[in-house]
Amino acid sequence: MRRMLLAIMVFGSAHALTAQTVTLRAKPSFQAAETLSANDIAVPILCAANGTVVLDAFITETGEVQKVEVRRDIACLTQHAVRAVEEWKFSPATVAGKSVRSRMPVAVVYCPAGSFAGPVPLPALIPQSEAAIQAELQPAEVTRTAFPKYPVNTVVAGAVVLEVTLNEKGEAEEVKVLRDLPPLTAQAKAVVADWRFMPATVNGNPVQSKIVLVFVSRPMVSLSDSAGP
Repeated sequence: MRRMLLAIMVFGSAHALTAQTVTLRAKPSFQAAETLSANDIAVPILCAANGTVVLDAFITETGEVQKVEVRRDIACLTQHAVRAVEEWKFSPATVAGKSVRSRMPVAVVYCPAGSFAGPVPLPALIPQSEAAIQAELQPAEVTRTAFPKYPVNTVVAGAVVLEVTLNEKGEAEEVKVLRDLPPLTAQAKAVVADWRFMPATVNGNPVQSKIVLVFVSRPMVSLSDSAGP
């Protein structure tokens, strides 16, 4: 009887180990694409809107931007962001060491002039294209954003660009500066803690991923400047 019980325990352990091995083999390691270079994003002079434009950059196996799909739109700002991201450089995503097509989410926050800080209302989410819906990789989604609290009366304008690594729960783990703009970079990095994300998935399984956050600061305009000659 004891020998029979021992045999059953050994068989059960071997079966569990085999099942675990099959599961691990069925989930090859995914490495997200990385941003190699990101240029400034200009603010249209005649657009006074603030808020967040969200894009998905479609990255090929060679790291080229195939196209940029708009997920959240602000009419007078979106196309400026799209044209900028089309010029960025990436390294491709990989699965089990093989380069694959993927999408890199990019959230571009157009901040109001001055030191205002607080939650940023998100525009409505635009449905994905059919090809994007069918893709094995579904990139991370932004669910809550916030403006950074910039120094009072700062005269610096331009874009701080950050690449954020998200874990399988959608939590920010690492922040990499792609475009530095002192003294605004520190505040931009700090406000990432107030953002919330849904994690990326591969075949429905949550995976570690990356997202690019861009904080565009507007130049301060004095009353004398706005009044004209």
